[in-house]
Amino acid sequence: MDYKDRIKYFKAELNLISKKDVRDFVKECLKVAPDYVFEDCPSSSSGKYHPIDELSADGTLVHTKRVFAVAYELSRALDCEHQRDEICAAAIIHDLVKQGEIPTGHTLKNHPELGAKLVANLYNNGFKDKLNKDSANLIYWGCFYHYGPWTVQKYRKNISEFTPSELCVYLSDYIASKRFIHVDYIRGK
Repeated sequence: MDYKDRIKYFKAELNLISKKDVRDFVKECLKVAPDYVFEDCPSSSSGKYHPIDELSADGTLVHTKRVFAVAYELSRALDCEHQRDEICAAAIIHDLVKQGEIPTGHTLKNHPELGAKLVANLYNNGFKDKLNKDSANLIYWGCFYHYGPWTVQKYRKNISEFTPSELCVYLSDYIASKRFIHVDYIRGK
């Protein structure tokens, strides 16, 4: 999937991000993300943690749309709607390096850290003058802690210590991975 198709695939979600700088940053993250995510990246390599329709080649993309949908609504419930754009940005970015920079065929335990690293690298190498630093930090930490209690041990913190925006991204990812969530997703719509 080329860059234009990546943007087209997430058009509905991108249109819901009201801050242009945040939207442009997400577009750039989609541009530099590894190709495998858009070609062959099931949301679960074991099949244990995600719905059946996310085990296909575009499973991570389907999952990402679900996470975004939950995050968009949950940000209001958690009283962090004023950070909705950054939360939704983290929802789109959180699994862009799920298998690492080069596909491994399985989810890497440290992929939240790798997603945050993608955010930091892009911000530091071209977006410092284009994206508000507070927005960049919210996106970074949203990606970093999206695994919640399954975060790599040396970085783990109690859920009670999560900021509302971190909690929103984590809960959205957790809820969206359950089999009872349905979000319409049609490639290219």
